Amino acid sequence: MKPKLMFWIDQGLLHFGLSKFIQENLDCELYSIFEVTENVKKFYKNQTIVNFQKQWFFHDYIFKEKSEADIKYLEEIEKKYNLNLQLTVFNDRIFYKYNEYYKFSDNEILKILYDEVRLFESILDEVKPDFILMASYTQQHNDIFCKICKARGIKIIMPSSSRIGISKNTSFNHSNRIYLSDDMDEFLAIPDNDELIKDIEINSKKNNLTDEKFSAEFQTSTKKFAVAGITYLLTNDENIKTHYSYYGRKKIKVAFKILFNELRKKYRLKFMENNLKKHIDNNQKFVYFPLHQEQESTLLAFEPFYTNQLEIIKNIANSLPVGYKLYVKEHPQMINRGWRSVKDMKEIMELPNVRLFHPTVNSKELIKKSKLVISIKGSSVIEAAFYNKPAISFSKVGMYRLSSISLLNSIKDLPKNIQKSLTDVIDENEVKRYEKYVYANTFEFPMVQITNAFESVFKIGGYYANAEIKSEIMNEFLEKYRIELEFLASKHIELIKT
Repeated sequence: MKPKLMFWIDQGLLHFGLSKFIQENLDCELYSIFEVTENVKKFYKNQTIVNFQKQWFFHDYIFKEKSEADIKYLEEIEKKYNLNLQLTVFNDRIFYKYNEYYKFSDNEILKILYDEVRLFESILDEVKPDFILMASYTQQHNDIFCKICKARGIKIIMPSSSRIGISKNTSFNHSNRIYLSDDMDEFLAIPDNDELIKDIEINSKKNNLTDEKFSAEFQTSTKKFAVAGITYLLTNDENIKTHYSYYGRKKIKVAFKILFNELRKKYRLKFMENNLKKHIDNNQKFVYFPLHQEQESTLLAFEPFYTNQLEIIKNIANSLPVGYKLYVKEHPQMINRGWRSVKDMKEIMELPNVRLFHPTVNSKELIKKSKLVISIKGSSVIEAAFYNKPAISFSKVGMYRLSSISLLNSIKDLPKNIQKSLTDVIDENEVKRYEKYVYANTFEFPMVQITNAFESVFKIGGYYANAEIKSEIMNEFLEKYRIELEFLASKHIELIKT
């Protein structure tokens, strides 16, 4: 019997390319849920590149009737799939504090939730898919969809990062190595059978997958930014009526917000240049806490109880032994969010034993010179092991468990966890085994680079999500990256067959 594959295809477009090359190399039935804007929808409704048996456009079914939500149904759904819908929904970036354009009422949120779950159940009941192929979930709706699928026993395949940068002992760069899983961080025990890795030689040579052709112009072009702005202003944007995530985005309001945010970004950058630390005191004992980017799915979707990083910093600072400082570093990708507010930065800097560092300061140097690394759910706790530093993580992180990473069970345990971790000795042999097992169970694919290439070509440099897609350009693009996408498809097919 042919396997039934259900794709969740969003604005990232990677999974559309993947569906084409899986279709060419596997006898299967393909279905898809599209979560795209109205102009992009026109392309998918008429495309002939991939033959989907049936397809659904997510926003066609959500919040079309502004009636009361069926609370009893939602209560039954929570029990049926063991869900916490309030926690999932109210930490979504559209319903949370980050939405500057529209304030949803409680009933509106529950009605959207009701429509989503009804849609998911109807699709899954009709298709009964064997596999779900999707990117790692970042918002409440695909998070809920993923959890419902897992509860039904449907296998989910998501590309996940190996979560390691360049180790100190080799020139091997893990940053382009990924694996396919139903969880972003499996956190498995490191296998005991080292026969599996005894002959592995970590290879740092470049191949076709790390070619310079992936250095796409992504959100770096002033010209494309201007073109995107003009296109937006001249295009009839229906999303404000059809997509709840676009509610309140009147063009004059959006234009004002963009201008205001650019001015605010410059003000914040000037404050950082004048006030944030850029030099590490080699004589100071310190614990290192790298900030997460906000808004970020790592916190909102995966760690919803730890979204207030200011409180986390205060809790860590209050838990340090005498003589230690807490070094906090701003996330460099916060540039895409206009940087953190000056108010928040000042609040961090006012803490007596805390030092706030500029985002350009080398993270590896902070790890190397620290006594301990603490993170909510960041890769820095794994990197710490490669520099013989213990770490504390608020959540599981990485493919395998390292004994040097202490998992925090409760915020009340933080003082004693810090005291214990500061005395931990790193098992260098375990770290070497960890690296080899990660290498053995991942493959090289430049996911970030190729996703940015999609964004650059089809979203005017990554600035405009509602740009129309032309079939001939899509065909050219998929042929240009055939080698890479076929390789990724082969890895999915291999997993599906086994």
